[in-house]
Amino acid sequence: MNQEKIGKFIAQLRKENKLTQQELATKLGITDRAISHWENGRSMPDVSIFQKLCEILDISVNELISGEKISKANLVTKSDENIINTLNDSKKHKKEFKLIITMLIGGIIILFSILILNNRNEYPHINLYNIGVQVSSSNKSYNLNKIVTIDNRTIYYYGVDYVEFCDKDDVCFKLKEALVHKQIFLAEIKQYLEKQVKYDNYQVMRLYDGGTSIFKKSGFLVMFCNTIKGNKDIYIGNEEMLDNLNGEYCGHEKNQDESYIRTYKVISSSINKEDREFNDVTLKQNNGKTTTVLINNSYLLIPGHTYEFTFLTFDQFEDTIENIFKYSTLLKVVETDKKGNSEINEEIFINKEDNNISELNEIDNVRMYIVDGTLTKKGARVRITDFSSKQYVYGLDYYIEKKDGEWKKLEATSSDAIVLWDMKSHTPDINGILEFDINWEYYYGELTPGRYRIVKPVYVEYAVCKEKACNEYLISVEFDIK
Repeated sequence: MNQEKIGKFIAQLRKENKLTQQELATKLGITDRAISHWENGRSMPDVSIFQKLCEILDISVNELISGEKISKANLVTKSDENIINTLNDSKKHKKEFKLIITMLIGGIIILFSILILNNRNEYPHINLYNIGVQVSSSNKSYNLNKIVTIDNRTIYYYGVDYVEFCDKDDVCFKLKEALVHKQIFLAEIKQYLEKQVKYDNYQVMRLYDGGTSIFKKSGFLVMFCNTIKGNKDIYIGNEEMLDNLNGEYCGHEKNQDESYIRTYKVISSSINKEDREFNDVTLKQNNGKTTTVLINNSYLLIPGHTYEFTFLTFDQFEDTIENIFKYSTLLKVVETDKKGNSEINEEIFINKEDNNISELNEIDNVRMYIVDGTLTKKGARVRITDFSSKQYVYGLDYYIEKKDGEWKKLEATSSDAIVLWDMKSHTPDINGILEFDINWEYYYGELTPGRYRIVKPVYVEYAVCKEKACNEYLISVEFDIK
């Protein structure tokens, strides 16, 4: 066996399968350092994980030992070569290669068995070549239909009668049956769509809700949800799906999203040196301010021309070009001859009617929520999301108010001066999330039916802001006890 050749072969297949060394190591239950040693030719995989490694990389044991893909015509010849080479090497490494010989012969037997079974198998694996979608008739009303739940992901159709997965021979299989019978896996579908984006066969939008991806092609959309709250559902629908659902997808509440338009004049555009899929575009807004942002080069922007940019967002933020491109998804760009303030700026109204957002929330991009299913009369689990650029600190104090015409602070039954959070950290994690349990029974007793809110002081680190006026804020979350 050529150890260096095998290592390069493993590296090649890993990259083709869009896996990092860490991801492959996790699947195999080993360290990423071991993967690195293989790929650099410093060591070989242990024979005990040959079979699992081959399953992940979709190759045979014979191909792994050969360090290359083997055609059916050369299968027997290559098997003989590998057995002969193995026998020769066994003089030096007798004990280790006895097991390798057994694995090699067993792998060949398994390979032939699989080839025979696949010819007879009613549900063959699909090497995805094309996705076919039948869009519903335009004269019927559309509903969101649940199709199937696979790997804790629910798949929905909207304005779509059926979806098929087809191979190179144009043999097609319906989505539900193909997934249920494990002819194809969701990860393979996502990988296929990402590759098609690189080939310019699909367009893709990334929502700023945690990482949701929306793939678009000639009349239909495929949405892979990936939200901060952990929603991983999949939506397949017609071109109207995104607008007609009004944000009620991927676990979001209805009308929680917002699309809006900004009009900018393009001053200059050049290819970004670090990522050639993007251009460094300098934009000028109506007040004369210019800012350079990254924009996908699929948009043809001509310097000196003015364009309408349509954005989608899920949050409020300070209305600047930098923040718009940072916290919003660019949906489309259209050239325009609009001029003047009234036609250029459209104010952002996001989540302003959400009952959980009170007048005390004075911080952009910071919100407090009660985690679903955790609220009782005695306490709840609370989540703070902080997607701001400032260094906020969340201390130990809070208080509860009840709405009786107006908000009134509850009197604590405990004499303690400070009501403490039951939490381990005072700052959000790297994803901007801080979760903790709060038990108010000790301080207030069980809450009686009514409308309440938790009020939490928030501070800016003193190294950033030393003035009291910008140091203290209040955030809150409202809830009902029934």
